Amino acid sequence: MTTTDRVAGKVAIITGGASGIGEGTAELLAHEGAAVAVVDVNAEGGRDVARRINSHGGQAIFIKADVSKSAGVRRMVERTVKEFGRLDILLNNAITLNLATATKMDEADWDKTLAVGLKSVFLGAKYGIPAMRKTKDGGSIINTSSVHAIVSFAQHTAYDAAKAGVLGITRTLAIDYGPDIRVNSILPGAILTPLWKGVSKADRQAFADSVPAKRLGGPEDIASAVLFLASDEASYITGTTLAVDGGMLAGRM
Repeated sequence: MTTTDRVAGKVAIITGGASGIGEGTAELLAHEGAAVAVVDVNAEGGRDVARRINSHGGQAIFIKADVSKSAGVRRMVERTVKEFGRLDILLNNAITLNLATATKMDEADWDKTLAVGLKSVFLGAKYGIPAMRKTKDGGSIINTSSVHAIVSFAQHTAYDAAKAGVLGITRTLAIDYGPDIRVNSILPGAILTPLWKGVSKADRQAFADSVPAKRLGGPEDIASAVLFLASDEASYITGTTLAVDGGMLAGRM
């Protein structure tokens, strides 16, 4: 892969960076010149991602943090700024998934999903925006929502609620903190991440056949969209959502 240095000199925080979309995005942003803080509760996976980036000539650190809690988010921002001197890009990507109907879902599972998937976006803005505003260039926040925010699926009670909430807070943050802070969200479709671990090969193929692109997406598909939104090429884009779904929504709306 040839680098074009589209985010050269910038510093990025990637939550949920130990695997899947977060891992792919951390690697791409580092390849394109950004210094990256890989944030996750999975220390082994997060350290592996940071180590791999550094071994390929990039700059990366791992920060273990629970982004559903104020102390963890504050610490991740402080550590990143201490290590790299600034903050320019924040990808709020962490999520957890518990499948159940409303009558069978434990309240604790609901609370955890909303805290990791939605409260963390609020906390990222609360502590990340002041750091971004200390640079003359402002910053870019990208929130990982989902096609689940637009069309819902059985038993995804808390997950769909969290992802829909991400769209609302994205718009509000864009209004409140423009023009220096741009805030956008991405709607991934069927992306092969660890969340798909229990899905059979046959079901994966059936899902791929159901979308216009006739394939499932990979983390690199989302990473490329994040790179665009984080770069100066997207300087006039804020408060919006970008579907990266192989055309899934086109056939369901």
